[in-house]
Amino acid sequence: MNRRTQWVLSALAVPLVVLTGYGLSWVGQAPQRPAAEAVSGTVGEYPSMTALRKVEEEGVAFDLTWTITNSPLIVVAPHGGSIELRTSEITSAIAGTEHTQCQFKGKLPAGQNFPRLHVTSERWDVEECLILIGQRTHALSIHGTSKASKIVYVGGRDTATGVELATALRAAGFTVVQPAPADIAGTSVNNFVNRDADGAGVQLELTTDLRMELFPTKDGPPSARGQAFVDAVRSVYS
Repeated sequence: MNRRTQWVLSALAVPLVVLTGYGLSWVGQAPQRPAAEAVSGTVGEYPSMTALRKVEEEGVAFDLTWTITNSPLIVVAPHGGSIELRTSEITSAIAGTEHTQCQFKGKLPAGQNFPRLHVTSERWDVEECLILIGQRTHALSIHGTSKASKIVYVGGRDTATGVELATALRAAGFTVVQPAPADIAGTSVNNFVNRDADGAGVQLELTTDLRMELFPTKDGPPSARGQAFVDAVRSVYS
């Protein structure tokens, strides 16, 4: 093989290598399945709510609802419905008829909601809710955590209100951790709850056992403990 032939073959190899990186392969070569390819029929977490809403059908996969009042407080359930169970019921009870609320509620079959519809608070860019949040001086988000026991974790950048909530909830007989641990601290400036008019909101993370104790049935009334929880939170924002 002469030097010119070697150079031509080398030059051809470059675009072929690049094309291979885009999923093309040599003729006769079996295509390689990416090591991290998702299992058929599953969906990974969306990079934003904007992206999710371009793919998932409202009214089928989820409902997005809001109620507007003149209150300076907005209560948000970003992972409501069947995503983080009972966070919708807790949000509705705290907001009542006095406060603005916004809820994104998963309604897929059991087992599909969290992996498919859960978008982290830093990427939860629901425009309608962000507008309402930015118009108010207080924002409270209600989340579910898989941590053990019956505990309320109080986070967010509004630490002054967080301390008041922790005090009121402890007085009502609840176990409270404030500030919340780093993985659920809710202190990022990109967290939607911290995008109110003051740039600081409160994030409550409730364990599964506690949520089920507060609201034993879906869309049902609170238990006695649940009413005590709601009353304690509402007393701080009265």
